[in-house]
Amino acid sequence: MFDARTNRHRGYNIQAMTITVRDLTTFEEFIQAREIQRQCWGFAPGEGLYPPVLNTAAQNGGTVLGAFDAGRMVGFLFGFLGLHEGHRLKLCSQTMGVLPEYRNRGVAAALKWAQRERMLALGIDLITWTYDPLEAPNARLNLHTLGAIARTYKRNVYGENFGALGRGLPSDRFLVEWRVTSERVERCAAGEAPEAFLPDAPIVNVCSGAGVGRRIDSLSLKLDAPRLRVEIPVDIQAMKAANMPLAQEWRIETRQIFEAYLARGYHAVDALRVDEEGSRRNFYVLRYMPVDS
Repeated sequence: MFDARTNRHRGYNIQAMTITVRDLTTFEEFIQAREIQRQCWGFAPGEGLYPPVLNTAAQNGGTVLGAFDAGRMVGFLFGFLGLHEGHRLKLCSQTMGVLPEYRNRGVAAALKWAQRERMLALGIDLITWTYDPLEAPNARLNLHTLGAIARTYKRNVYGENFGALGRGLPSDRFLVEWRVTSERVERCAAGEAPEAFLPDAPIVNVCSGAGVGRRIDSLSLKLDAPRLRVEIPVDIQAMKAANMPLAQEWRIETRQIFEAYLARGYHAVDALRVDEEGSRRNFYVLRYMPVDS
């Protein structure tokens, strides 16, 4: 069992000090995990995870983890074994969910670090998953807190009606690669940042406006610098609720940016939240990496 209370010195501090993370083992727990997924994604009854699959994965090398607060499951993480490039064994981290009232408290990070420990014990050094590049909290968790990178962009993976959470936008995704034995991940596990802060790196997309009304005024697909910044919305879900056409513009225009620069050898290596002139902004850091490093 992974007890978050004994790991405050590392990079996944938990504010809710009663949280523990452990492997799920019973069918009733797998059903609870499905219910949390339904609440997080807005799935209809019967949609989402299939508990027998969780049971099979848990007994055959996969990871099915739960986060608990005083015995109540408040989050889960599910992954299964798969093959990467060159038939390399990896863990495919399929889905994670944390109840709304437990977000921003380190629960998701604790689940991921526990998943890493399981893979290190098996001698597996790569975990992959996908996420929406416009979801700023997920970007910060995956790239900044965990030290993963993204070098592959996938269009509309699940269609445009993937639960209430994804409704209205093409379900574009970054494919995340978490090289769990790498130096950058070790730094993140120790609570350090994966990249040096670069406030002077060129910005690919020039934006204006504030909050849910912020929009891209212009973009350049031909910048040439070791590191670049790409702005994304502060809260894409709030923007969707206020102005869906604007959120759709962000999807299409950032799709152009990421596809163009990743094709040129840039990788998304960090995600930063900064406060400038009284307003909050979110940026990706793209680093030129023509070969894996």
